[in-house]
Formats: sequence, C-alpha cells, structure tokens
Amino acid sequence: MRDIERIGSYQDIVEAPSPENRALSVRLGIRPETFQQYHKRGLWTPIAQFYGIVQHGIAQAQHLFRGLKRPLMLSGDMNADKTVLAYTWRPLDDYEWAGDQFDGWPVRKTPPLNEVFVVLVREEEPNEHSVFGSIEHWNWVREDPELPDAPVDWRQRYDGKRWGVSL
Repeated sequence: MRDIERIGSYQDIVEAPSPENRALSVRLGIRPETFQQYHKRGLWTPIAQFYGIVQHGIAQAQHLFRGLKRPLMLSGDMNADKTVLAYTWRPLDDYEWAGDQFDGWPVRKTPPLNEVFVVLVREEEPNEHSVFGSIEHWNWVREDPELPDAPVDWRQRYDGKRWGVSL
C-alpha cells in the first residue's frame, strides 16, 4: 500500500494494463467524489480494498471487458454504458477496515472463495494529466465456472472481451 498521489482533480492515480494492448499501461484516476460516496455511507471496507487491492492489483488484471449490458446514464450521456471497462482478476488477499474513520487502517484477510475482483472504469476524454479513465466502483463477484478470473455470466454482463485468457 502507498499513500494517495493526488493529481489535479484526481484523488489518486494508478497504472493499469491498456485496453488496446495488455503489455502497455495507462493511467487511471479516482475522483474524490468516489471516496466521498463510500465515506458518507460509512463503508470503510471498500476504501481498504482500494488501498490493498486496486492500487497495485489492477496491474495484475487477467481480463478486460468493455461495455455494460444494462443502461447507464452519466452526466447527460445516455450511452455511458458503452464506455465502461471492467478489469477482473483473483487477488491473493482481501482487505477490510479496522478502527474508526479517523484512526483506522486496512487489514489483510483471506479473499472470498470462488470470487473475482472487478474494477469498473469509465473512459474519459484525453486530459492534461494523461489519465485514460476514472475508477468508479470495485467489488467481489462470483467467479465464472468456465473462465477463471472472470465474473460469472460475463457474456450477459458485458458487450465483449478486449483481452484475457482464452476460452
């Protein structure tokens, strides 16, 4: 885990495999509003998971899917579902928050059995910080029985697979 690296309007920046070529990397940002949503609801474990899993683990993603197969409107964009990317993999650890909001810390724990971690990213227009997309949400999802490191029913969840382990 590392300290937050604030850049411009982003609370933190992480490196992730490029949607175009898994061997290359892109910069993803997370906006303060995303953390604030969890904070307002008193959901500390997702914040611990960001520090413990997302910050470095997204570089280990085994699959990348594009497009949600459900409507999503964002900032007036009726087709926001088409620009969502889903990075998926099976991390070796999970994290939860210990302590309170003012004096707390991420604690390593055993990950859930038969589940994979999914990070949803919304692509953004090119900007002065060279950030390719914004991290919007992350959580554990049941693993597909036929495609390791992929969410169950991935064909029904996403428009298509960009890269990853073949079937």
